[in-house]
Amino acid sequence: MNNNNNFPTPDFSAVFKKLLQDLPRYVEVTAKNHFIDSFHKQGFTNESFEPWDKRNQPDYRPGGAILTATGALRNSIHTIEANSQNVTIGTYAAYAGIHNEGGTITLPVTKKMKKYFWYMYKATQNDKWKWMALTKKQVLKLKFPKRQFIGESKNLMDNLDNWVFTEIEKRIKQNLK
Repeated sequence: MNNNNNFPTPDFSAVFKKLLQDLPRYVEVTAKNHFIDSFHKQGFTNESFEPWDKRNQPDYRPGGAILTATGALRNSIHTIEANSQNVTIGTYAAYAGIHNEGGTITLPVTKKMKKYFWYMYKATQNDKWKWMALTKKQVLKLKFPKRQFIGESKNLMDNLDNWVFTEIEKRIKQNLK
């Protein structure tokens, strides 16, 4: 702190240097929590909350939350890069993109798949598995609705902006003491 004419002046350089050191970690934790929260809320918050489409098959895991059968997708959210210039959060799950953006995938029907369908039919007695095991199709087309859980979020950026401005104000006041 410099004192000219008994007027206290904060050490702006020290304040901003420390803030730039703390900022990547705060952004990293806040962003990861924001994206993981999508799984708890069952939707994504950009400018406003956008709930995920409900399942077409209500008998599939009744009462179970969407995209959380094992928690692997939610747990795959991690920091790719975090430094003073950039913080990038992503996922290592190979199937994350189809869930996040939606779309259609095609799979060739294999003997192993038909064996699994028979197993599921015997375990559940659900006719859907029987018809899948008996299908004459060579290719299955699976359509996934968009259920965004990660991506750009105005709400997240607004929260980070508010934190930065509050921190600057708080740290300058502390530096004057």
